[in-house]
Amino acid sequence: MSPHTVTHGQAKGDPVEEALFIAHTCLGLQPNEDLLIVCDYSHVDMAQKFAESLSSPMIVVPPLAFNGEEPPSQVAHLFQSYDAVLALTTLSLGPTEARKTACEMGVRFVSMAGITRESLRTVINTDYNLVEKRASKLAEMLQSADRIEVASGGRTVELSVHGRPPMPLTGIYAEKGAFGTLPEGEVLVAPVEEVGQGAFTVDVGMVGVGFFEHPVTFYVEGGQVTSIEPHNQVLEKILDSHEGSRQIAEVAVGINPVAQYRTIFEAKKVEGSCHISLGDNHTIGGIHRCTIHMDGVISSPTITVDGEPLVDHGTLARWLQ
Repeated sequence: MSPHTVTHGQAKGDPVEEALFIAHTCLGLQPNEDLLIVCDYSHVDMAQKFAESLSSPMIVVPPLAFNGEEPPSQVAHLFQSYDAVLALTTLSLGPTEARKTACEMGVRFVSMAGITRESLRTVINTDYNLVEKRASKLAEMLQSADRIEVASGGRTVELSVHGRPPMPLTGIYAEKGAFGTLPEGEVLVAPVEEVGQGAFTVDVGMVGVGFFEHPVTFYVEGGQVTSIEPHNQVLEKILDSHEGSRQIAEVAVGINPVAQYRTIFEAKKVEGSCHISLGDNHTIGGIHRCTIHMDGVISSPTITVDGEPLVDHGTLARWLQ
């Protein structure tokens, strides 16, 4: 495969151009490197166009039952045989041991969970230089931080991030062992377990559940969700099926100005949004292991880090603009 670079905004709805943009701009794929395309049944058509455009092999896996479910063992081993993996699945393979192990072995892994034709436009139109600049500033702030407070729905949750390294996800994953998602634009950190207190209100929706018709409030004690109001039968059923799923696993800030609320996965990247996750976080800098990872997206949070304003009702602080 010959090198080909697509500049920002050049590709407009052409599957070949989109595939080339992702492979070479986002993954930095070189002519001597091998890329594996992974998809589930819902994304076969898009994945096939990508595979044909990039002359890459493609493997189809059964749909994940929940976000963070491990793929079949033979598929996990297959990841390790490639320089890079691009996963187009309905739910994410990102928070899995299979992905983590592959990255530790030097494989670059990009999850495009929930990707749609519309979300592909966000991938193409993102200003990656701006996202990188914002991510660098925010990561530097979080690197030495002790606590983060998120206010939403008239309630506030306080989490400790002392000693936890932030993970900037910028959309450019050319380095060996890099991991990220597309569309991209967030900085995340895994809070210290057994410390968080307060409550937060998710008004957009949650990975594995979908968009919410009404906001849902999560009450937190000792880093665990102790109750949910109003009762959400689908959500409660999922959480009850996975031991340790009520652990606060992640807090993240969206920094992509062109991201929109098209899918839950893209919503996590919207500038000034926040998502607080439940379940597993050992793949992103924490120590809690669980069979599931669920992100709850908040559209207009107010966030402070060690008392310093970061987001004000969904607007990034001026130093991040």
